[in-house]
Amino acid sequence: MGRIPSVFLLFLLSACGGFNSNSVKDICETYPDMCSDLNPDGWCRAEKADIIKHRYQMSVSPTDKLRYDLLLDFEDYKKCISKASQIEHIKLKEKKSERIRGLLTAERELKRLANETRDATTPHLLYYQWSRFHSEQALQGFLQYEKNNQLEYPEMQVALATYYSKFDRPKTIRLLYHALELYKEDEEIDREIFRSLSSLFMKEEQFDWAYLWGYVAREFGVEDLNLTSIQAILHEQGKKTAPIEDKAAHYIELIEEGRFIAPL
Repeated sequence: MGRIPSVFLLFLLSACGGFNSNSVKDICETYPDMCSDLNPDGWCRAEKADIIKHRYQMSVSPTDKLRYDLLLDFEDYKKCISKASQIEHIKLKEKKSERIRGLLTAERELKRLANETRDATTPHLLYYQWSRFHSEQALQGFLQYEKNNQLEYPEMQVALATYYSKFDRPKTIRLLYHALELYKEDEEIDREIFRSLSSLFMKEEQFDWAYLWGYVAREFGVEDLNLTSIQAILHEQGKKTAPIEDKAAHYIELIEEGRFIAPL
């Protein structure tokens, strides 16, 4: 894919108000090779849009962070399109072959990007190489960034939590709290943080906190949570859930406004 003049990027952003469905359409019309290897039907629309937007940004100003974003984009797309490719279209059999083409694209691009970034030294890609391919060298490089306080991004605090969760639950909780502290107002929150906090506090047998973060998770749209069992435990301990829910509601407000501070 050729490099796109930055002036065209500015035109698209000003004409379309940033990246939205219209600008994705414009990108595909102007640079069809950024879209033609993905399935053309309505399946996996959000995942395709992310890929197209990040491909476009890469063509203008490539960075390791964008390569990391594309790796995650293709992982999400592969998960989605692999399900869609198993669905037979009643009237148009070619729909399935188009989805299979998208699946093959995801597999090819994941392999290509992973190989290209194998020797990367930036934190996001070091984390990717460790978490996906168990590279000890990548892990040590990633942890060096922690020692130098250079992982002050929500997603990197969550990445660190993934590492420490295997042997240090208290530190894992602190890292997830700090990730919430780093979010700014109106930023999209990684909802799995709340599920993880609830699970960690359950293991620590701090059931009031487990219920609080489970409640927050549910309010943020996390599914498959069993709060009833935690309620039963709290009832046995003579604790009421209403005050916990009030505190959770306050935390939700602080998180959404980018003002959360980790409790002591």
